[in-house]
Formats: sequence, C-alpha cells, structure tokens
Amino acid sequence: MPNRMPNPDTPACECRWFERAVADDSIPVVFDELMNEYHLLHHNGRGHLLFYHCPFCGGRAPKSLRATYWTEVSMEESVRLHALTKDIRTPEEVFSTFGPPDQDFEFGSGCTTPGSQEEAPETTLGPRRVVYKSLSETADVHVLIDRYDRLKFSFRRRYIGPKRSNQADPGTQQSAGA
Repeated sequence: MPNRMPNPDTPACECRWFERAVADDSIPVVFDELMNEYHLLHHNGRGHLLFYHCPFCGGRAPKSLRATYWTEVSMEESVRLHALTKDIRTPEEVFSTFGPPDQDFEFGSGCTTPGSQEEAPETTLGPRRVVYKSLSETADVHVLIDRYDRLKFSFRRRYIGPKRSNQADPGTQQSAGA
C-alpha cells in the first residue's frame, strides 16, 4: 500500500512545478490558500486529491495548515472516552448515561432499491447518529445506532478554526477599560 503522507526527510520542492501548474489552465491543479495545499482536481469537478510531493522533482509539497483547524485528542483522552463508553450496549443505555444528545440525526442516509411489476421499491434507512459535545474538551463523541440497535462509538476531533499566531491567549486578554 502506498504511503499517503509526506516524507519529512524529503527536501521541499524547489522546482516551482506547483506554481506553474496552477498558472496553466490545461492542468487541473489548484492552490488552497487557506489550507496552504495544492490539489489535483477530479475530472468531474466534484473531488480532489492532495499533493504531498511534487510529481516532477519528488520534493515535499508545502506544509498543510489543515491540522491547525482541529483539536488534538490525546491518547489519555481517547483511553478515557473508551472507558466511558465500553460497557454501553443499547441506545437506552446511551441516553440514560449521557442524557439527550447535542445533535440527533435520525437517518444518516438512505438507499432505495428499484421496484418491479411484482414488488414495490424498498427504502432502507441508514444508521441514526447522535453526537455528544460536552463529554470531552477536545473530542465529539459520535454514536451510530443501526437498525438492530447495535452501537458504534467514535471520538472525533473538534473543529476550532485556524490557529493564528496573532491571536491573543485568552488568559492574557485585557478588558477595554484597562
């Protein structure tokens, strides 16, 4: 399986292929300034692939800022959340243990099979997903509940937006009257 992460030992790209590709309308490469990333656009315009290395010289692409938009969930926090949820087996136990969720998506997705002259179309609804945001300072707890009431827990990093070096530390902000 190919490595899908940048090799930190590879020197940065210096051939400027990325800049030339973005400037050339015949090459489907775009630069995402917010994330500091170069992307290869899918031919239908609905997707893209992230470049980790230059396809011309093999040099490392610029460092992405994507990770700065999300919290880091420490190993200790992940272990704590696993321990918190390990004995919960039913949706009723989820709700009695944690209370009402912050978000409740009754139907995650659906699939409809085509009908025929003999049978009507059948719709199968995807799993219910509930989200708890107050169980952790760094992770949202997602619970998938399938149609047989089986549970699947996941702990997802929380979106916090870009971290900027010019943002003041909340502990050091002064009031307007100071």
